[in-house]
Amino acid sequence: MDLLGGGDGNAPVVPLRALAAALGAAVVLGGAKDTDVSDVIITEPGEAPPSVPRALVLAVGARADAAVDAVTSAGKAGVSAVAVRLDEGASAVPEALRVAAEASGVAVLGIPSGTRWERVETEARRIRHGGPGDPRPVMSGDLFSLAQTVATLSLGVVSIEDNGHRVLAYAGPGDEADELRRQSILGRQCPEPYLALLREWGVYRRARSGGEVVEVEARPDKGVRRRLVIGIGAGGRPLGTIWVQEGSRPLAPNTEQTLRGAARLAAPQLIDHYYEGDATARLLSRSDLAHSLLTGRFNSAALAAHFGIEPSSAAAVVAFDLRERPDGGESGGTSWREARRAEAAEIIAVHAAAGRKNALVAQACGQIYAMLPEPPAAGAGHRADAPDAVDAPLVRWATEVVSALRRHTDTPVQAVVAGTAAGLEDIPAVKLRGHHGLQIMARTPERAVAAHRDLAASLMVRDLVRLLEEHQEIREPALQELVVRDAEQGTQWGESLLRYLDAFGDVSEAARTLNIHPNTLRYRVRKAAALTGLDLDDPEHRLVAMVQLRLGRLPSRQRTDPFPAS
Repeated sequence: MDLLGGGDGNAPVVPLRALAAALGAAVVLGGAKDTDVSDVIITEPGEAPPSVPRALVLAVGARADAAVDAVTSAGKAGVSAVAVRLDEGASAVPEALRVAAEASGVAVLGIPSGTRWERVETEARRIRHGGPGDPRPVMSGDLFSLAQTVATLSLGVVSIEDNGHRVLAYAGPGDEADELRRQSILGRQCPEPYLALLREWGVYRRARSGGEVVEVEARPDKGVRRRLVIGIGAGGRPLGTIWVQEGSRPLAPNTEQTLRGAARLAAPQLIDHYYEGDATARLLSRSDLAHSLLTGRFNSAALAAHFGIEPSSAAAVVAFDLRERPDGGESGGTSWREARRAEAAEIIAVHAAAGRKNALVAQACGQIYAMLPEPPAAGAGHRADAPDAVDAPLVRWATEVVSALRRHTDTPVQAVVAGTAAGLEDIPAVKLRGHHGLQIMARTPERAVAAHRDLAASLMVRDLVRLLEEHQEIREPALQELVVRDAEQGTQWGESLLRYLDAFGDVSEAARTLNIHPNTLRYRVRKAAALTGLDLDDPEHRLVAMVQLRLGRLPSRQRTDPFPAS
């Protein structure tokens, strides 16, 4: 199976050394000075590869003697190289494989034990398009990445195919693949009797007619498990299909929705596939332009034309943040966090595309933002509705996405429904509201989703506290002295007074939050009032104390969030 899209003598080639460098793999050239590949073929242990010049054979599952046999068979078939997975912790190709490579004249690529086979193909395509040494990373929007996201969300085994039934990308546990998918991935044609059956059932006609998810029942007699399929199309032209096969577990309940979103995201990549363009460059451009729309760095009308959106369209904005785990289990440094965000952005994009045709997702400020444009008429109607009526469906959608992110990334995630921008040019201002809302949400990690309007009071108080921090001349001196006294003497007059005021004078509730006896709290409140001269019967005195004492609650280096979790 030609996974690189080559197949002729003029196809662009990939230097094996460049592929090895990209994968961190060991390489043995088998006597040649260098080796180029233009095709990737997958084989199983004991299976002889087809005779394809300049092919890289992925010897899936071949270890020890089976790997040596794979190299020997590759030499007889006249292919260029064989990739084998190294044992865990190994960094060099075993001696037995070196000997076989020299004897067969075949190069051997030693793939690190933790590297997925899909990544070998993805890196080969990247180098093929960009040339050796191309610094661009493999984009998260690559078809293999999209297939992996669909597999993660659906709990199934996924393949993305073109109209010729060629597998362009696949993902999911290989040991759960049925015979039909196994044959497709290994490069064989789907059995014609089964194709004829699919045509007889009208599966392809229905799948390609307009976004319908079609169920294909299991056929145990043919080694075929239950499947769902959806067509990928653009402008009325069918481009391919996405298949999800049921594995050892039932498919997730929202698999149909996932497939609808994935089909929309796959369409531009398949257009590039048919016109032999560079899908990675196209995706990079779309990502950059979406970021420009989010941050206001480019003319919104021009961006709207590029995305096929009316400039006057309203657009809802939802902000997401992946938090640090409370158990301190984060690891991997900056690169690991970026990879985790990229995975989360892909999941959000699939959910967003399932609901809105022109949905856009971009990362900014370490957070992820979904922009959900609406037709101009619909947008105008929404803005006339009651605020809660506008927010409610978005909160439900964000809650569903956060649940999926927490489940699949094993990471605390929070979201803020920032609101609806009246026009695309207003998106940056709404984005800023989402950013600020996520800062407030950080103090209540157990809370998954909130609408910005529900956080408005907290945001206002935060701004007031920042104003006090910047202008000492408008602070109440007696309250400042109380905070200093607490810091120097280890007392809790200020904190006790603040808890009392926050509880609306409910002594029992405030004492509970401080884990002290109610009489102790009463004494502390009387003492704080005496030390400061505050009249707690005066509402303005109470308001001043509630705002200013928040400023003294944290050391200055932490005052960016004056609302720590209790």
